Amino acid sequence: MDLELIKKTTEELLTEVGFSAKVEALDAEGSVSVSVDVGEENAMLIGFHGETLNSLQTVISLLLYKKLGVYTPLVLDVGGYRQERAEKIKQMAVNAADRARFLAKPIELSPMSPMERRLVHMFVAELPGVKSESLGEGRDRRVVVSPDDQKAS
Repeated sequence: MDLELIKKTTEELLTEVGFSAKVEALDAEGSVSVSVDVGEENAMLIGFHGETLNSLQTVISLLLYKKLGVYTPLVLDVGGYRQERAEKIKQMAVNAADRARFLAKPIELSPMSPMERRLVHMFVAELPGVKSESLGEGRDRRVVVSPDDQKAS
């Protein structure tokens, strides 16, 4: 993977839309982790619930595909947002699992992006006595955490 090209492409895109950014690109086990910091304007690049961030990630991936001719798995983070969000999602998953076990009924979480739902499933899989599944369609797709009868016995 050409980390320098990835870094340069990200910087060029951000400059084109009016941001002066500090960009780092790191090889991260089969994908590339791109970290961006634009200081006080980080929130503008993250957007509501990370929607702008996800869109930027898609655009950068497409630009790289056009330049390299091969798809490069890429995770874009702005100001450490994804790491903070992963911690919040882990806490949500643990809380939902605790409630599901205590109330002995399914607990439905708010709609999430595919990446966030995947994190919930991974965190719940590590917890005893609960299971998770995704329900719904499109933007309304959500995770339901419920007691696992097989694990409870």
